Amino acid sequence: MSRTLRLVPRSRARQRVLPGLLAVACVTAACSSAGDASPPSYEKSDAVDVQVLPQLAATGEDTEAADDADWVVDATIGDVEKGTAVTLYAKTDGGGWESVSEGETGKDGTVALTSDVSGDLLVIAGKGDDAIGAEASTSDAPEASFTDDFDEDSVDEPDGAWHTRDQGFTGVRTCSRADASGSEVGDGVLKLTVLEDPKGGECQLPGRRKRFPQRLNGHVGTQGRYDFTYGFAAARIKTQSARGQHAAFWMQSVAGQKPLGPKEGGAEIDIMEYFGDEHPEGGLTSFTYFLDKQGKKQTVGGWLPDVEELGDDWSEQYHVFSVEWTPEEYVFRIDGRVTQRLEGVTSGQPEFLILSLLSSDYELPRFNGKLPETMEVDWARVWETGPQ
Repeated sequence: MSRTLRLVPRSRARQRVLPGLLAVACVTAACSSAGDASPPSYEKSDAVDVQVLPQLAATGEDTEAADDADWVVDATIGDVEKGTAVTLYAKTDGGGWESVSEGETGKDGTVALTSDVSGDLLVIAGKGDDAIGAEASTSDAPEASFTDDFDEDSVDEPDGAWHTRDQGFTGVRTCSRADASGSEVGDGVLKLTVLEDPKGGECQLPGRRKRFPQRLNGHVGTQGRYDFTYGFAAARIKTQSARGQHAAFWMQSVAGQKPLGPKEGGAEIDIMEYFGDEHPEGGLTSFTYFLDKQGKKQTVGGWLPDVEELGDDWSEQYHVFSVEWTPEEYVFRIDGRVTQRLEGVTSGQPEFLILSLLSSDYELPRFNGKLPETMEVDWARVWETGPQ
């Protein structure tokens, strides 16, 4: 009997620290002369467990290549007090070491650090005679299997990865439809837009007097062109600002959802949805849903708690939204910081990527912007791992 997928509350001990907060100035003698310095003395210890994740962190206003994002380094320190100082060092071209990130352990001994330097890494926990450490390398992270930096138009092209999805005037979007005019690639960015349908009329929602102009949505996916099973998926996104539509990065099963549970029947994996600035719930969600063996829709996840701790500049700066998908759990992150962890049986079917800015019927009465509204995607990337 399979386990039921469940939401694991995001404790402060498991929170990841945004790379912008971790990129601190050198404050110890060990990093006073980057490239020539040696790290403090430490004892190599199996109590320091280090996992190097892919390049999942990259905040900022400007575009940048996916290869320039920061690696995320998860460390677990055994038998230490909460608040133990942990420093990440990277080996420089000159053979020395420089401090690239600092943090403190949570109550379970975990800490996440970031490195913008590739190559050999060193994690040291504690100070003085009690310092212990372990070595790692960015080569330990999985290799990327899919990357689109949107340097060339890859939407609705014969050899492109993305195509406009056939959706509209149905379901929860009776007032909008997907259209190729809602997506544009240029200057290294995929722009997805909600705009008024120039050939459409007005739409009236059931039970409401107000009419809304029919809309076109930017809505693209890789179905039939790229899919994978298990691994990391990430996209660097700058959201729209207004309510009335939501930016989204998500995945769906290639064969569609079937009433067999997630492993055999697949699932929808909503890595991120943003419902606009000044949303009473903070505006950000991550969740997944599947059909159980009785055909009933099961939803796990939802609004991200304490969004103000994660940031408030979603429509002003790019952030990397990602999911780590294994047979046992989904781990959602923003710039390497864990925001939701959903444990239990997950989709065991191939999934394809979707990027969209959608205006659903239930959102239209809350529209507080001016069309067109646009989200920007700097890059999208996948690191396949298989069921390990």
